[in-house]
Parts: sequence; structure tokens; C-alpha cells
Amino acid sequence: MSNLFKALIITLFVFPVASIAQDCNNIVRYCPHSKREGFIFNMQSESGAFVQGDTSEVSIIVYKGMEYKISLCSPSHPQLNGSFEFKIVEHITSGKWVEQTTYTTEVEYDDYGLEIGEKQIPSTTRKRVYTTEEIVRYDNTADENAQDFTFQSNKTRKLYIKVFIPEMGGGEQEMDLEGESYACVGLLIEHQSGVKTGFKR
Repeated sequence: MSNLFKALIITLFVFPVASIAQDCNNIVRYCPHSKREGFIFNMQSESGAFVQGDTSEVSIIVYKGMEYKISLCSPSHPQLNGSFEFKIVEHITSGKWVEQTTYTTEVEYDDYGLEIGEKQIPSTTRKRVYTTEEIVRYDNTADENAQDFTFQSNKTRKLYIKVFIPEMGGGEQEMDLEGESYACVGLLIEHQSGVKTGFKR
């Protein structure tokens, strides 16, 4: 087999995978935006190539007084649109005091100074223990599988977005040497100034 023929075979198998990864760059720019509603593209938006059926997680920072809109799309696989599942979760760390009792052994004597045995002397100490719990702030499967979510945070916080890529089967881009099917997915995050409540002075 000639080197030229080998090179041609390698190119035919490798090029589709490379082109997919390249085409997925900034794919989020092709997702439907909400500029008419006053939203601005947020630089925390993400693009990537994903195996169908996979789950991915990204972290974002949301700021007090800002309104955010989160949505998903797949320009490369439009049949996935409307089927994405995602959750917005927050990690809450809380602390509590825990008492721990330890015992030390002392020799016990009678009134005449004779050793009559041993006794356990208790000692109690308090220690601050911290635990982190994952709190689900939004789950689109509990919201009729809505593909976008708009919210305003009452404080600056770090959130995590968990996205499930549905399996639709087949598709034009199928793909690497192991035959896995990839899809280009965009996680679009938009923001605008939030609504200020109360009377203005």
C-alpha cells in the first residue's frame, strides 16, 4: 500500500472529527438571541462538541440586580432543539457545632492514699464542622421541559448549570473512529439590568 494511499485513508477518517470540533467553536453565536427584549450576550456563554446522551456542567457567576436568560440550542443538530434537559444548582456550605467527648484515665485512691482502681475523667470539646449541599434552584423537567429560563438573583452568587444532551440517533455528523455521534451545542447566557422594586425617590 503506497504512502499516498495511506495518507488519503487517514485524512478521510480524521478530517470529519477535526471539522466538527472546529465548526463547534462559537456555535452559541448562532443560537436565537433576545436582543429585542433588551438582553446582551454574556461572555460566560459556552460552545462545544458533545456526545449525545452525555451530561456536562459549567459554572457561572450571577450578580445582584441583574436579570439573566439561559437557553440551549444545537445549530448542527436542530432535531435536538426542544429536547435539552438542564438544571441550575447552587452549592451551599453551612456549619454547625459538634460536641465531642473524650476520656482520660486517672488512678483513684482511698482516704488512706492506697490505690483502689482507675476512673475515667470526661472532657468535652466543641468543633465547627462544615458541609456542602447541592441545592437545585431550577429544573426544566419540572417546567414542561422549557428550553429557556429567565431569572434575577437577589445576591451575587456562583451557580452551576448541568446540561443533558439527549440521544436522537443517527445524524449527518456521526463520527469518530469509534462511531460515536457528536453534536455542536451552545449554552447561551444573556443579561440585562434587572427590575428595581419599590418606590423611587
